[in-house]
Amino acid sequence: MANFGRFVCVLVPFLLTLASLIAMLIAGLSGIADKSLYMFRVNVTDLQLSPLSVSKILDGSGIKVPSLDDINIPNIGTRQSQTNNITAADLGLYDVYDVNIWNYCYTSQNDTRACTKASFNWAATALNTTTGEFNSMLTSTGLNVTLPKEITDAVKAFGTVSKWTQIVFIIAYVALGVELFFGLFANCSRAFSCVTFLVAFIATVAVGAAAGLATATSVVVVGAVEASAKLYGVDADFNTRFLATVWLGVAFAVAAGLFWMFTICCCAPDHSSRHSRSRAAEGEKFMNQGPGYQRLSDPHGNGYQSGYAQQYPRQSYGPPQQHSGAYEPYSHARV
Repeated sequence: MANFGRFVCVLVPFLLTLASLIAMLIAGLSGIADKSLYMFRVNVTDLQLSPLSVSKILDGSGIKVPSLDDINIPNIGTRQSQTNNITAADLGLYDVYDVNIWNYCYTSQNDTRACTKASFNWAATALNTTTGEFNSMLTSTGLNVTLPKEITDAVKAFGTVSKWTQIVFIIAYVALGVELFFGLFANCSRAFSCVTFLVAFIATVAVGAAAGLATATSVVVVGAVEASAKLYGVDADFNTRFLATVWLGVAFAVAAGLFWMFTICCCAPDHSSRHSRSRAAEGEKFMNQGPGYQRLSDPHGNGYQSGYAQQYPRQSYGPPQQHSGAYEPYSHARV
């Protein structure tokens, strides 16, 4: 019964660890296995950007900006008036961008959804390419006009945070896998339980860091878009399903760590039955030594004479006694 209790005590944190790994995989593989789940979304469907607004944005960065009346923007042509607004379609942008851990997905005007190929440090490559395309667009007149340093720095910062989020997610996956491996042997002894608890502590920290980085990235980007780009028709929101999934993984990891600690303090493996069986076996060995007892009155020695008496028979130090009718004080036959 004690062994069954130990098994249940180990099974609970093992299942919690498995649940944490599944939750982190669901969140981390959004956009790959589950394309309906995303970290945060940027919607540029209603983007309306006038050439005058672009001029003001660039002028605020300290760059000497030329007149944008005659700038030939791809898909737009030569602008003769600053009253015509630039839309997302004019800039070659999709309507909706869903950003994930390993890639991003996009939806076009005809509601066609597709996702880029998952890769490590995808944000740096994609954003640098996009920045270069915007710089090419702004310098289409041959003038040296680039995006402000504040914008390029923000793009680089997002790429760095996205890269570290991917790294921490990998560490969390590996730590949870190692925790499950040692958890398979935690039922054997407290030593395995202690090692599993130490690995669970590392896994919990990694899972919490991954969830924190993903949440912080989503909140910062959405907050920046809502504070500035919303004036030009750009909208952003973070996915509550993603946040609920990733923080549920954190909750499972914390609970698993606590239960692994209980397997060290409580629910110790029961070795009493094994010790009692070994003691019984040793007792049987001692009891079976020697031929046993034999009857002393048996003339052939086949009775219950002790083995000691057989090995060491009593020696006589006097002349043999003659059986006679005389009274013998120690003779039981006369009694």
